[in-house]
Amino acid sequence: MNFKYFRSGNVVAFIAILAITSNIIYLKIDHALLDYPNLKLVSSYLPLLSVLGIMFLILNWMNVYLWKYSFTNLIIKIPNLNGRYEGSMISSYLDDNGERRKMVCVMEIIQNASKVHIHTYIGRGENESSTSETICEELVLETNNIYTLYYNYKNVSDLQVELNDHKGTAYLSYYPDKKCLKGNYFNERKNNGEIKVFFKSKNLIGRFNDKL
Repeated sequence: MNFKYFRSGNVVAFIAILAITSNIIYLKIDHALLDYPNLKLVSSYLPLLSVLGIMFLILNWMNVYLWKYSFTNLIIKIPNLNGRYEGSMISSYLDDNGERRKMVCVMEIIQNASKVHIHTYIGRGENESSTSETICEELVLETNNIYTLYYNYKNVSDLQVELNDHKGTAYLSYYPDKKCLKGNYFNERKNNGEIKVFFKSKNLIGRFNDKL
């Protein structure tokens, strides 16, 4: 884990408090082991490791679970984007009728307090045409108090539908009242377009739709 989404002004104080709390917890456990001489003997060799272990456990809970709850907002405050989103992608690529191509866009986001990872599935009708996975991601709080998700991605195309794989960049603003991600993308094939998806479910299925 890393601390890039933690509030820098509070994280030092949090670590100090966590160290003190972990030491108190360790001392309580150590005292409880007085009735178990064999375990007490082992624990006497590992005080530092035990305190660090408790700190690591609490930080791991914070990273995976606790960051989602409002009581941790003094330490970290980012939107919880976990889930499956469905919507559309409109590309600058022109179809046979000279119209901009509109496709179904599905995004599945996996997030904890230190990272965000996105899988995107693009299709027309019921058929998937390509998938992409993020290479690097950054969640930024803008001056208008809206978070924007910036990311680079690698696209893998269905050879029967698309010509080749490619890489690209996207930036999507998150609107919590609508549970919507909306923004733009561009890729190395010199195409660009707009993406708009809405939160659908917490359940991830790892593909475009129910079809296998």
